[in-house]
Amino acid sequence: MTPLESIILVGIVFLIVLLSGHPLAFTLGGMAVLAGATVWGNPGALNLFIRSTIGVGTNIVYTSIPLFIFMGAMLERSGAADDLFDSMYIIFGPLRGGIAITTVVICTLLAAASGIIGASITLMTILALPAMAKCRYDMKLATGTIMAAGCLGTLIPPSIILVIYGAQAQLSIGKLFAGGIGAGLLLSVLYLVYIVWKIVVKPESAPAIDPTEALKYSQAHKWLMFFKSVLPTSILILLVLGTILLGAATPTEAAALGCVGATGVAIYNRKFTWRVVRECSYMTMKTTAMIMFIILGATMFTSVFMGLGGGEVINSMVSGLQINPWVVVFLIFFILYVMGMFIDCYGILLIGIPIFTPIVNALGFDPLWFGVMFAVMIQMSYLSPPFAYAAFYVKGVAQQQKITIPISELYWATIPFMVMQAIAVVLLCLFPQIILWIPSLLF
Repeated sequence: MTPLESIILVGIVFLIVLLSGHPLAFTLGGMAVLAGATVWGNPGALNLFIRSTIGVGTNIVYTSIPLFIFMGAMLERSGAADDLFDSMYIIFGPLRGGIAITTVVICTLLAAASGIIGASITLMTILALPAMAKCRYDMKLATGTIMAAGCLGTLIPPSIILVIYGAQAQLSIGKLFAGGIGAGLLLSVLYLVYIVWKIVVKPESAPAIDPTEALKYSQAHKWLMFFKSVLPTSILILLVLGTILLGAATPTEAAALGCVGATGVAIYNRKFTWRVVRECSYMTMKTTAMIMFIILGATMFTSVFMGLGGGEVINSMVSGLQINPWVVVFLIFFILYVMGMFIDCYGILLIGIPIFTPIVNALGFDPLWFGVMFAVMIQMSYLSPPFAYAAFYVKGVAQQQKITIPISELYWATIPFMVMQAIAVVLLCLFPQIILWIPSLLF
Protein backbone atom coordinates (compact mmCIF):
# COMPACT_ATOMS: atom_id res chain seq x y z
CA MET A 1 0.00 0.00 0.00
CA THR A 2 1.42 3.39 -1.01
CA PRO A 3 1.74 6.25 1.55
CA LEU A 4 -1.13 8.14 -0.14
CA GLU A 5 -3.43 5.10 0.00
CA SER A 6 -2.51 4.48 3.65
CA ILE A 7 -3.27 8.09 4.61
CA ILE A 8 -6.61 8.08 2.77
CA LEU A 9 -7.63 4.82 4.47
CA VAL A 10 -6.65 6.07 7.95
CA GLY A 11 -8.36 9.42 7.30
CA ILE A 12 -11.64 7.82 6.22
CA VAL A 13 -11.74 5.48 9.23
CA PHE A 14 -10.87 8.38 11.56
CA LEU A 15 -13.74 10.53 10.22
CA ILE A 16 -16.22 7.65 10.49
CA VAL A 17 -15.25 6.97 14.12
CA LEU A 18 -15.21 10.68 15.04
CA LEU A 19 -18.59 11.43 13.44
CA SER A 20 -20.03 8.43 15.27
CA GLY A 21 -19.78 10.54 18.42
CA HIS A 22 -16.76 9.05 20.15
CA PRO A 23 -14.54 11.39 22.27
CA LEU A 24 -11.79 13.06 20.24
CA ALA A 25 -8.92 12.14 22.58
CA PHE A 26 -9.71 8.40 22.52
CA THR A 27 -10.48 8.50 18.79
CA LEU A 28 -7.05 9.98 18.05
CA GLY A 29 -5.19 7.66 20.42
CA GLY A 30 -7.15 4.55 19.42
CA MET A 31 -6.68 5.23 15.70
CA ALA A 32 -2.95 5.74 16.30
CA VAL A 33 -2.61 2.34 18.01
CA LEU A 34 -4.79 0.59 15.38
CA ALA A 35 -3.06 2.19 12.39
CA GLY A 36 0.38 1.68 13.93
CA ALA A 37 -0.26 -2.04 14.39
CA THR A 38 -1.96 -2.70 11.02
CA VAL A 39 -1.48 -0.15 8.24
CA TRP A 40 1.97 1.01 9.34
CA GLY A 41 2.94 -2.39 10.71
CA ASN A 42 5.83 -0.94 12.70
CA PRO A 43 6.76 -3.13 15.71
CA GLY A 44 8.39 -0.10 17.32
CA ALA A 45 5.14 1.91 17.27
CA LEU A 46 4.29 1.06 20.90
CA ASN A 47 7.70 2.24 22.03
CA LEU A 48 7.15 5.42 19.99
CA PHE A 49 3.86 6.02 21.81
CA ILE A 50 5.57 5.58 25.19
CA ARG A 51 8.19 8.14 24.23
CA SER A 52 5.43 10.49 23.03
CA THR A 53 3.69 10.17 26.38
CA ILE A 54 6.91 10.94 28.25
CA GLY A 55 7.57 13.89 25.94
CA VAL A 56 4.12 15.39 26.57
CA GLY A 57 4.31 14.76 30.31
CA THR A 58 7.74 16.37 30.73
CA ASN A 59 7.23 19.41 28.45
CA ILE A 60 7.73 22.40 30.74
CA VAL A 61 5.60 24.65 28.51
CA TYR A 62 2.46 22.68 29.32
CA THR A 63 2.91 23.53 33.01
CA SER A 64 1.43 26.95 32.29
CA ILE A 65 -1.89 25.44 31.13
CA PRO A 66 -3.29 24.46 34.57
CA LEU A 67 -1.94 27.70 36.03
CA PHE A 68 -3.74 29.85 33.44
CA ILE A 69 -6.92 27.80 33.91
CA PHE A 70 -6.78 28.23 37.69
CA MET A 71 -6.16 31.96 37.26
CA GLY A 72 -9.21 32.30 35.00
CA ALA A 73 -11.40 30.21 37.30
CA MET A 74 -10.39 32.26 40.35
CA LEU A 75 -10.97 35.53 38.49
CA GLU A 76 -14.41 34.30 37.40
CA ARG A 77 -15.38 33.68 41.03
CA SER A 78 -13.71 36.83 42.39
CA GLY A 79 -16.59 39.09 41.36
CA ALA A 80 -14.30 41.29 39.24
CA ALA A 81 -16.51 40.91 36.14
CA ASP A 82 -19.64 41.76 38.15
CA ASP A 83 -18.08 44.99 39.42
CA LEU A 84 -16.83 45.88 35.94
CA PHE A 85 -20.24 45.36 34.42
CA ASP A 86 -22.07 47.32 37.14
CA SER A 87 -19.81 50.37 36.74
CA MET A 88 -19.79 50.38 32.93
CA TYR A 89 -23.55 49.70 32.84
CA ILE A 90 -24.15 52.94 34.76
CA ILE A 91 -21.68 54.96 32.63
CA PHE A 92 -22.48 53.68 29.12
CA GLY A 93 -26.01 52.33 29.63
CA PRO A 94 -27.76 55.68 28.95
CA LEU A 95 -26.32 55.57 25.40
CA ARG A 96 -28.00 53.59 22.62
CA GLY A 97 -26.16 50.26 22.35
CA GLY A 98 -24.33 51.04 25.58
CA ILE A 99 -24.81 47.57 27.07
CA ALA A 100 -23.54 45.88 23.88
CA ILE A 101 -20.50 48.18 23.80
CA THR A 102 -19.93 47.47 27.51
CA THR A 103 -20.07 43.74 26.77
CA VAL A 104 -17.33 43.96 24.11
CA VAL A 105 -15.08 46.10 26.33
CA ILE A 106 -15.49 43.82 29.36
CA CYS A 107 -14.92 40.67 27.29
CA THR A 108 -11.72 42.22 25.92
CA LEU A 109 -10.51 42.91 29.47
CA LEU A 110 -11.54 39.43 30.65
CA ALA A 111 -9.72 37.86 27.68
CA ALA A 112 -6.54 39.71 28.68
CA ALA A 113 -6.98 38.67 32.31
CA SER A 114 -7.96 35.00 32.02
CA GLY A 115 -8.19 33.70 28.43
CA ILE A 116 -10.92 31.13 29.23
CA ILE A 117 -13.67 31.26 26.59
CA GLY A 118 -16.40 29.42 28.48
CA ALA A 119 -16.00 31.61 31.56
CA SER A 120 -16.29 34.87 29.59
CA ILE A 121 -19.38 33.77 27.63
CA THR A 122 -21.06 32.34 30.75
CA LEU A 123 -20.41 35.47 32.82
CA MET A 124 -21.65 37.88 30.15
CA THR A 125 -24.74 35.75 29.51
CA ILE A 126 -25.54 35.98 33.22
CA LEU A 127 -24.75 39.70 33.52
CA ALA A 128 -25.48 41.32 30.16
CA LEU A 129 -28.20 39.23 28.53
CA PRO A 130 -30.93 39.90 31.15
CA ALA A 131 -30.07 43.62 31.03
CA MET A 132 -30.34 43.69 27.23
CA ALA A 133 -33.57 41.68 27.33
CA LYS A 134 -35.00 44.17 29.84
CA CYS A 135 -34.12 47.05 27.47
CA ARG A 136 -35.77 45.15 24.57
CA TYR A 137 -32.59 44.69 22.52
CA ASP A 138 -32.74 42.78 19.26
CA MET A 139 -31.86 39.33 20.67
CA LYS A 140 -29.73 38.45 17.64
CA LEU A 141 -27.57 41.51 18.30
CA ALA A 142 -27.49 40.80 22.04
CA THR A 143 -26.57 37.11 21.83
CA GLY A 144 -24.24 37.61 18.84
CA THR A 145 -22.29 40.26 20.75
CA ILE A 146 -21.89 37.99 23.79
CA MET A 147 -20.83 34.98 21.70
CA ALA A 148 -18.34 36.84 19.48
CA ALA A 149 -16.78 39.04 22.18
CA GLY A 150 -16.65 36.14 24.63
CA CYS A 151 -14.37 34.24 22.22
CA LEU A 152 -11.66 36.94 22.19
CA GLY A 153 -9.71 34.91 24.75
CA THR A 154 -8.67 32.62 21.88
CA LEU A 155 -6.43 35.42 20.61
CA ILE A 156 -5.78 37.97 23.32
CA PRO A 157 -3.13 36.60 25.70
CA PRO A 158 -2.88 34.73 27.97
CA SER A 159 -4.46 32.39 25.42
CA ILE A 160 -4.23 28.65 26.11
CA ILE A 161 -4.62 28.08 22.36
CA LEU A 162 -1.44 30.11 21.70
CA VAL A 163 0.40 28.27 24.50
CA ILE A 164 -0.38 24.90 22.89
CA TYR A 165 0.42 26.20 19.40
CA GLY A 166 3.81 27.50 20.56
CA ALA A 167 4.65 24.21 22.25
CA GLN A 168 3.62 22.12 19.22
CA ALA A 169 5.13 24.36 16.51
CA GLN A 170 8.29 25.21 18.48
CA LEU A 171 7.58 28.96 18.45
CA SER A 172 8.17 31.54 21.18
CA ILE A 173 5.01 31.81 23.26
CA GLY A 174 5.97 35.36 24.22
CA LYS A 175 6.07 36.37 20.54
CA LEU A 176 2.76 34.63 19.87
CA PHE A 177 1.22 36.48 22.81
CA ALA A 178 2.53 39.78 21.46
CA GLY A 179 1.16 39.01 17.98
CA GLY A 180 -2.21 37.98 19.40
CA ILE A 181 -2.69 41.43 20.95
CA GLY A 182 -2.91 43.20 17.58
CA ALA A 183 -5.25 40.61 16.03
CA GLY A 184 -7.47 40.46 19.12
CA LEU A 185 -7.83 44.24 19.38
CA LEU A 186 -8.63 44.43 15.65
CA LEU A 187 -11.51 42.00 16.11
CA SER A 188 -12.71 43.88 19.19
CA VAL A 189 -12.76 47.15 17.20
CA LEU A 190 -14.60 45.50 14.28
CA TYR A 191 -17.28 44.21 16.67
CA LEU A 192 -17.71 47.73 18.06
CA VAL A 193 -17.93 49.14 14.52
CA TYR A 194 -20.68 46.66 13.67
CA ILE A 195 -22.63 47.55 16.84
CA VAL A 196 -22.39 51.28 16.07
CA TRP A 197 -23.44 50.64 12.46
CA LYS A 198 -26.41 48.61 13.71
CA ILE A 199 -27.42 51.46 16.03
CA VAL A 200 -27.27 53.97 13.16
CA VAL A 201 -29.21 51.78 10.70
CA LYS A 202 -31.75 50.41 13.18
CA PRO A 203 -31.78 52.46 16.42
CA GLU A 204 -34.59 50.43 17.98
CA SER A 205 -32.39 47.31 17.95
CA ALA A 206 -30.28 48.62 20.88
CA PRO A 207 -32.24 50.98 23.16
CA ALA A 208 -30.67 52.84 26.08
CA ILE A 209 -31.40 51.96 29.70
CA ASP A 210 -33.87 53.95 31.76
CA PRO A 211 -32.09 57.31 32.45
CA THR A 212 -33.34 57.34 36.03
CA GLU A 213 -31.06 54.37 36.83
CA ALA A 214 -27.96 56.43 36.03
CA LEU A 215 -29.30 59.56 37.76
CA LYS A 216 -29.13 57.76 41.10
CA TYR A 217 -25.35 58.26 41.04
CA SER A 218 -23.34 61.47 40.85
CA GLN A 219 -20.72 61.83 38.11
CA ALA A 220 -17.90 61.50 40.65
CA HIS A 221 -19.45 58.35 42.10
CA LYS A 222 -19.75 56.79 38.63
CA TRP A 223 -16.08 57.28 37.85
CA LEU A 224 -15.07 56.11 41.33
CA MET A 225 -17.02 52.88 40.68
CA PHE A 226 -15.31 52.55 37.31
CA PHE A 227 -11.75 52.94 38.57
CA LYS A 228 -12.34 50.69 41.60
CA SER A 229 -13.59 47.93 39.30
CA VAL A 230 -11.01 48.37 36.54
CA LEU A 231 -7.94 48.75 38.75
CA PRO A 232 -7.69 45.14 40.10
CA THR A 233 -8.21 43.60 36.64
CA SER A 234 -5.71 46.02 35.05
CA ILE A 235 -3.07 45.16 37.67
CA LEU A 236 -3.63 41.45 36.95
CA ILE A 237 -3.24 42.03 33.19
CA LEU A 238 -0.01 44.00 33.72
CA LEU A 239 1.25 41.34 36.13
CA VAL A 240 0.79 38.53 33.59
CA LEU A 241 1.30 40.14 30.17
CA GLY A 242 3.77 42.80 31.28
CA THR A 243 6.23 40.31 32.75
CA ILE A 244 6.07 38.09 29.64
CA LEU A 245 6.35 40.88 27.06
CA LEU A 246 9.14 42.66 28.95
CA GLY A 247 11.08 39.41 29.27
CA ALA A 248 10.96 39.45 33.09
CA ALA A 249 9.28 36.05 33.32
CA THR A 250 8.55 32.97 31.23
CA PRO A 251 4.89 32.20 30.43
CA THR A 252 4.89 29.56 33.19
CA GLU A 253 6.27 31.98 35.77
CA ALA A 254 3.82 34.68 34.63
CA ALA A 255 0.95 32.19 34.94
CA ALA A 256 1.99 31.47 38.53
CA LEU A 257 2.05 35.22 39.22
CA GLY A 258 -1.40 35.43 37.62
CA CYS A 259 -2.74 32.80 40.05
CA VAL A 260 -1.45 34.87 42.96
CA GLY A 261 -2.91 38.04 41.40
CA ALA A 262 -6.34 36.47 40.76
CA THR A 263 -6.38 35.18 44.36
CA GLY A 264 -5.54 38.73 45.48
CA VAL A 265 -8.49 40.08 43.47
CA ALA A 266 -10.78 37.52 45.12
CA ILE A 267 -9.50 38.57 48.57
CA TYR A 268 -9.94 42.26 47.64
CA ASN A 269 -13.57 41.58 46.65
CA ARG A 270 -14.13 39.42 49.77
CA LYS A 271 -14.98 36.37 47.66
CA PHE A 272 -12.04 34.16 48.73
CA THR A 273 -13.26 31.03 50.56
CA TRP A 274 -12.17 27.41 50.78
CA ARG A 275 -15.21 26.48 48.73
CA VAL A 276 -14.01 28.78 45.93
CA VAL A 277 -10.50 27.28 46.11
CA ARG A 278 -11.97 23.76 45.93
CA GLU A 279 -14.20 24.61 42.95
CA CYS A 280 -11.37 26.35 41.07
CA SER A 281 -9.01 23.42 41.74
CA TYR A 282 -11.59 20.91 40.54
CA MET A 283 -12.29 22.90 37.37
CA THR A 284 -8.54 23.19 36.74
CA MET A 285 -7.99 19.47 37.18
CA LYS A 286 -10.91 18.50 34.95
CA THR A 287 -10.06 20.95 32.13
CA THR A 288 -6.33 20.19 32.21
CA ALA A 289 -6.99 16.44 32.07
CA MET A 290 -9.23 16.92 29.02
CA ILE A 291 -6.65 19.07 27.21
CA MET A 292 -3.70 16.80 28.03
CA PHE A 293 -5.55 13.66 26.90
CA ILE A 294 -6.30 15.36 23.56
CA ILE A 295 -2.66 16.49 23.24
CA LEU A 296 -1.43 12.97 23.99
CA GLY A 297 -3.86 11.34 21.53
CA ALA A 298 -3.01 13.88 18.83
CA THR A 299 0.74 13.40 19.39
CA MET A 300 0.37 9.64 18.94
CA PHE A 301 -1.79 10.11 15.84
CA THR A 302 0.70 12.61 14.36
CA SER A 303 3.56 10.15 14.91
CA VAL A 304 1.73 7.48 12.90
CA PHE A 305 0.67 10.02 10.25
CA MET A 306 4.28 11.08 9.73
CA GLY A 307 5.47 7.47 9.89
CA LEU A 308 3.09 6.57 7.05
CA GLY A 309 4.71 9.32 4.96
CA GLY A 310 1.94 11.87 5.38
CA GLY A 311 4.30 14.84 5.63
CA GLU A 312 6.12 13.95 2.41
CA VAL A 313 2.85 13.30 0.54
CA ILE A 314 1.34 16.67 1.48
CA ASN A 315 4.55 18.59 0.79
CA SER A 316 4.96 16.95 -2.61
CA MET A 317 1.34 17.71 -3.49
CA VAL A 318 1.72 21.37 -2.53
CA SER A 319 5.10 21.81 -4.21
CA GLY A 320 3.66 20.28 -7.36
CA LEU A 321 0.87 22.86 -7.55
CA GLN A 322 1.75 25.72 -9.86
CA ILE A 323 -0.51 28.25 -8.12
CA ASN A 324 -0.11 31.41 -6.11
CA PRO A 325 0.98 30.69 -2.49
CA TRP A 326 -1.89 32.87 -1.23
CA VAL A 327 -4.35 30.48 -2.86
CA VAL A 328 -2.83 27.64 -0.82
CA VAL A 329 -3.01 29.69 2.38
CA PHE A 330 -6.67 30.60 1.84
CA LEU A 331 -7.39 26.95 1.03
CA ILE A 332 -5.84 26.03 4.40
CA PHE A 333 -8.00 28.68 6.09
CA PHE A 334 -11.09 27.21 4.42
CA ILE A 335 -10.16 23.70 5.58
CA LEU A 336 -9.67 24.99 9.13
CA TYR A 337 -13.07 26.68 8.94
CA VAL A 338 -14.76 23.45 7.80
CA MET A 339 -12.94 21.48 10.53
CA GLY A 340 -14.29 24.01 13.03
CA MET A 341 -17.85 23.04 12.13
CA PHE A 342 -17.34 19.50 13.45
CA ILE A 343 -14.26 19.35 15.72
CA ASP A 344 -13.46 21.27 18.91
CA CYS A 345 -10.69 23.86 19.03
CA TYR A 346 -8.05 21.55 20.52
CA GLY A 347 -8.70 18.93 17.85
CA ILE A 348 -8.30 21.51 15.07
CA LEU A 349 -5.12 22.77 16.69
CA LEU A 350 -3.42 19.44 17.23
CA ILE A 351 -4.45 17.87 13.94
CA GLY A 352 -3.76 20.97 11.86
CA ILE A 353 -0.36 22.06 13.20
CA PRO A 354 1.75 19.11 11.95
CA ILE A 355 -0.08 19.09 8.59
CA PHE A 356 -0.29 22.78 7.69
CA THR A 357 2.66 24.44 9.45
CA PRO A 358 5.36 22.79 7.27
CA ILE A 359 3.41 23.76 4.13
CA VAL A 360 3.15 27.41 5.12
CA ASN A 361 6.82 27.53 6.16
CA ALA A 362 7.84 26.01 2.80
CA LEU A 363 5.82 28.69 0.98
CA GLY A 364 7.84 31.38 2.75
CA PHE A 365 5.19 32.85 5.08
CA ASP A 366 6.17 34.12 8.52
CA PRO A 367 5.56 31.28 11.06
CA LEU A 368 4.56 33.79 13.74
CA TRP A 369 1.98 35.44 11.46
CA PHE A 370 0.50 32.05 10.53
CA GLY A 371 0.37 30.95 14.17
CA VAL A 372 -1.81 33.93 15.08
CA MET A 373 -3.93 33.47 11.92
CA PHE A 374 -4.44 29.84 12.97
CA ALA A 375 -5.84 31.14 16.27
CA VAL A 376 -8.12 33.56 14.38
CA MET A 377 -9.58 30.64 12.43
CA ILE A 378 -10.03 28.66 15.65
CA GLN A 379 -11.93 31.60 17.12
CA MET A 380 -14.23 31.49 14.10
CA SER A 381 -14.88 27.80 14.84
CA TYR A 382 -16.57 28.74 18.13
CA LEU A 383 -19.28 30.51 16.09
CA SER A 384 -19.54 28.02 13.21
CA PRO A 385 -22.75 25.92 13.09
CA PRO A 386 -23.63 23.13 13.62
CA PHE A 387 -21.17 22.66 16.52
CA ALA A 388 -21.00 26.34 17.50
CA TYR A 389 -19.79 25.94 21.08
CA ALA A 390 -20.44 29.61 21.90
CA ALA A 391 -24.11 29.13 20.98
CA PHE A 392 -24.37 26.09 23.27
CA TYR A 393 -22.87 28.08 26.18
CA VAL A 394 -25.34 30.95 25.68
CA LYS A 395 -28.37 28.69 25.26
CA GLY A 396 -27.57 26.65 28.36
CA VAL A 397 -26.93 29.66 30.62
CA ALA A 398 -29.87 31.65 29.18
CA GLN A 399 -32.25 28.84 30.12
CA GLN A 400 -31.05 29.13 33.72
CA GLN A 401 -31.87 32.85 33.52
CA LYS A 402 -35.43 31.98 32.35
CA ILE A 403 -34.67 33.32 28.84
CA THR A 404 -35.65 30.92 26.05
CA ILE A 405 -33.74 31.34 22.78
CA PRO A 406 -34.06 28.82 19.91
CA ILE A 407 -30.71 27.41 18.77
CA SER A 408 -31.58 28.44 15.19
CA GLU A 409 -31.80 32.08 16.32
CA LEU A 410 -28.37 31.79 17.95
CA TYR A 411 -26.95 30.37 14.70
CA TRP A 412 -28.34 33.35 12.76
CA ALA A 413 -26.94 35.72 15.38
CA THR A 414 -23.39 34.50 14.70
CA ILE A 415 -23.46 35.36 10.97
CA PRO A 416 -22.78 39.17 11.13
CA PHE A 417 -19.93 38.60 13.56
CA MET A 418 -18.46 35.84 11.39
CA VAL A 419 -18.52 38.39 8.55
CA MET A 420 -16.50 40.71 10.84
CA GLN A 421 -14.07 37.85 11.46
CA ALA A 422 -13.75 37.24 7.70
CA ILE A 423 -12.99 40.96 7.23
CA ALA A 424 -10.35 40.66 9.97
CA VAL A 425 -8.74 37.71 8.14
CA VAL A 426 -8.51 39.78 4.94
CA LEU A 427 -7.08 42.81 6.80
CA LEU A 428 -4.51 40.66 8.61
CA CYS A 429 -3.43 39.19 5.26
CA LEU A 430 -3.20 42.61 3.61
CA PHE A 431 -1.48 44.20 6.61
CA PRO A 432 0.51 41.48 8.43
CA GLN A 433 2.23 44.15 10.55
CA ILE A 434 -0.97 44.31 12.62
CA ILE A 435 0.27 41.00 14.03
CA LEU A 436 4.03 41.41 13.63
CA TRP A 437 4.56 45.01 14.79
CA ILE A 438 4.38 44.45 18.59
CA PRO A 439 6.63 41.32 18.50
CA SER A 440 9.20 43.18 16.38
CA LEU A 441 9.07 46.09 18.84
CA LEU A 442 9.47 44.00 21.98
CA PHE A 443 11.68 41.14 20.80
